[in-house]
Amino acid sequence: MAKEWRNCYGTHHIGKGGLLAMNVVRSKRQSSFDRAALGALVSIAVVLSVLVAGPTPRAGASLYTCKSPGYSCVIGGYNATTMSRYWADKYYGADTKGGIGTPPHNCTLYAAWMLARNGLPDPGRSWGYADQWGVVLAAHTNATPAIGSIAWFAGGAMGHVAYVAQINWTNHTVFLVADNYSGGVNGYTSSGWVATSSVSGFIHLRDLVTAQVKK
Repeated sequence: MAKEWRNCYGTHHIGKGGLLAMNVVRSKRQSSFDRAALGALVSIAVVLSVLVAGPTPRAGASLYTCKSPGYSCVIGGYNATTMSRYWADKYYGADTKGGIGTPPHNCTLYAAWMLARNGLPDPGRSWGYADQWGVVLAAHTNATPAIGSIAWFAGGAMGHVAYVAQINWTNHTVFLVADNYSGGVNGYTSSGWVATSSVSGFIHLRDLVTAQVKK
């Protein structure tokens, strides 16, 4: 996904008894040291830019760097046991919208679970399948991401929703964390950077403080 965080000279003294030559040698040694030091600093800067900014996505590419049939790619402590902890299970659990398969996996359940975990009160209703979220919640949906917002994808059989965990404003990417229901016994969790432009909209119901946003 382009990344966001990525003269000394020797002095010559003219004197007697070869002092000039001595200082020229010293100057060359100093220049060599300065070049080596500068090279080291550049290398450190490159490494830091990679660590801070995250991977650079190819145009139109999705870089889900983590994908697991279990729950190792999600955050917040979500798993097959804790997913029933909040109100999200009431609307998006096994016997409600979306189904969760075996083992349990469901994108709407995880997105709602993270909203509940972040403090969103029970809305008193389901927002439907993932493709319906941005429609039902149109008043809360726009094209600008925020930490804690929900990335909404309108396409596909039932659409998709994912939790926005990080933002890189420089290369216009967002780090999404999601559970994925694929039908039958298939399902997996995933996380990684994707282009902001690939998202249909961002739903803002329980955004977190902007201090967590990468700029």
